[in-house]
Amino acid sequence: MSSIYDITGERFFIPLASKNRKIYLDTILYLNKLINELFESEENDKSKIIEALAFHLDDLVSIKMFSEDSDEEIEFNLDNNAKASYLINKLEDYGWLEEESIGNGRKALDFNSHSYSFIALIEELIANRKPQYTSYIRIINNVIYKFDYTKVDDIEIIDKSLNEFVVSLRSLRSSIQRYYRNITKNKDSIILEELLDEFTGEYKEYFFDSAYLNLKIRDNVDAEIPKIEAQCELIFNDYFNMEKLITAKMNEKGFEDYNIARKSIKDSQKRILSNLKTIPSIIEMIDSKNDKYVARTVSVIIHMIKRGEDIEGILHRLIDYVKENDVDESYISIFEMKHYRFDYLYKPRKSSIKPIPEMIKLDKEISNEIKEKTMSLIHEDKGYNIHYVNDFVYNFLENKNERKISELEIKSKYELIMIILILIYSKLPNALYSLELLNDRINKENISFNDFIIKRKDVIIYD
Repeated sequence: MSSIYDITGERFFIPLASKNRKIYLDTILYLNKLINELFESEENDKSKIIEALAFHLDDLVSIKMFSEDSDEEIEFNLDNNAKASYLINKLEDYGWLEEESIGNGRKALDFNSHSYSFIALIEELIANRKPQYTSYIRIINNVIYKFDYTKVDDIEIIDKSLNEFVVSLRSLRSSIQRYYRNITKNKDSIILEELLDEFTGEYKEYFFDSAYLNLKIRDNVDAEIPKIEAQCELIFNDYFNMEKLITAKMNEKGFEDYNIARKSIKDSQKRILSNLKTIPSIIEMIDSKNDKYVARTVSVIIHMIKRGEDIEGILHRLIDYVKENDVDESYISIFEMKHYRFDYLYKPRKSSIKPIPEMIKLDKEISNEIKEKTMSLIHEDKGYNIHYVNDFVYNFLENKNERKISELEIKSKYELIMIILILIYSKLPNALYSLELLNDRINKENISFNDFIIKRKDVIIYD
């Protein structure tokens, strides 16, 4: 297998890892835009590019350039033309840029073809563009049910789409892991404002964005992937038509050896089936990690309240969050993702296997003090889950169908915590209540926030 350095050259990545990496990266992105504009106007000239880059460097504050071999600063005597020439010559030397003679002693500059591929990747990472998951399922479905064995286009489309799909899902899984890892490091060092910004803004937008929701709900990925896998196996098990595909590979791609063409098709086939088997497990990990992240976030918020954080600020942010997500009826909150899968509707519910408790023998005696402390922690943790919140709401409602939260008597910080949890859990599918937000301002224990009505749900939702 050939190395990437056979394409880029051994020194290609030096600018991105050197002490001058920031100025190199800025220069690469600036030149990418500039060179394309000059090509369109037919004015690509190296001297003009150096002049434009020098003018660009004037806008940058305190640019220092260091020797590649030492920590010594390179002195340019404040001459940005010299800096611009140095940067361009270095990028040529490292294999990013190349010159072309255009007559009259003039030279044009352009990036190498592989440079454009890396620039596109760099811009993608910097922009942090949200991936579009839904297009892959649709593209693949459009191809597999009218698969053409007489040319290689269809198998290449399926192969490419599945590769990109798996990469985007793995990237998503990694992002959630990063959020989860950050919130589990040290809950005492977490800043409440940043946590709420992330949880109600950044996390929702970049994780459970509309594209992922559409993938789960409209594209019904959990049900569609097995169908796609079954159809692909039918395609690949058709021996005589697969021979046509191998012939098409030889004709279109210039393979003279039948065995080489056959191996290329087989490699694509294996990759396609492998990716199809991988996708369900990645999606399951994504949903599982999200469940853990949400639970951990609730735990940290409760910890912050006990630590004496700004309860009023928490209430304001969560009321805005609930209000925002009630605007669109088709919105599915980050709490509900695991429960909304259409394939659950037609699959019979599996009976749970009841565990048989066994006595565990301990070599050491556990003191009553430790036992009591452990039981206290267990009960305290249970006191904040959805079932206890449902009980709290129904006790508050008594025999009424709805009631304003302003009628709740605040006896301790526990009631304030429950108000916050009522807001957080209102989007859970097994919440036995719904909320109607009001514009009336109320004051509870010197904490001011907008009033809301808690309504009893008519339908009981089971776990």
